Amino acid sequence: MKPAVSSYSVSVLSRIWLNEETFELTCSRPRGFLFLAGQYVTLELEGEEREYTLLSPPESPELRFLIKQVVGGKLSGALGHIVPGSVLGMSKARGYLTFRPTDRPVYFVATGVGIVPFVAMAAGGLRGFTLIHGSRSESGFFYRQELAAASLEYIPCLSGTSKLATGPPSLYRGYVTEYIRTHLLPGTYDFYLCGSRLMIRDMTHLLDQYHPGTRIFSEAYS
Repeated sequence: MKPAVSSYSVSVLSRIWLNEETFELTCSRPRGFLFLAGQYVTLELEGEEREYTLLSPPESPELRFLIKQVVGGKLSGALGHIVPGSVLGMSKARGYLTFRPTDRPVYFVATGVGIVPFVAMAAGGLRGFTLIHGSRSESGFFYRQELAAASLEYIPCLSGTSKLATGPPSLYRGYVTEYIRTHLLPGTYDFYLCGSRLMIRDMTHLLDQYHPGTRIFSEAYS
């Protein structure tokens, strides 16, 4: 059964553009609203609905979302022009891409705005993970400084053309799957994947083939 998006109402507090197509939306937090880092909600405006993962850590007094304005996307387009004070409908939090304590090495792999659940986990105090973030441009490496500070290692993977002659020392030129295939040592791991369905499919096949026994948790962003 489809969850009712009218469980809560939230007010838009601000909107900040991070690049030409992606913005951070901050909303009020309703009393009694609970969630875990990595979970998502359905936002609703004038009959249009879409699921967005919470960027904020669970203890935050406000709710933040990282939203990519999709060409032809009715809700993302409307949110890209929304003014502070506007009211959105919001569902209860749900989803299973939440951290499970483990004694295995932990890898977070994201493409594009799929970085959101890992930002929330890091902001909530999680440490000791390796994070690999794929983007077609340098402007897509959102929250890079915060993630680099929280992780054992942060690897930005640039799959598109670059205006930089060299780039930062940690920059890998290629896809996240290529980085894992050429750099991951033999062993069993816990992998958390978030981003495009193609990345999740290819990464899952790669890990199943070369790192049997690795646990994989994933969430696709359409």
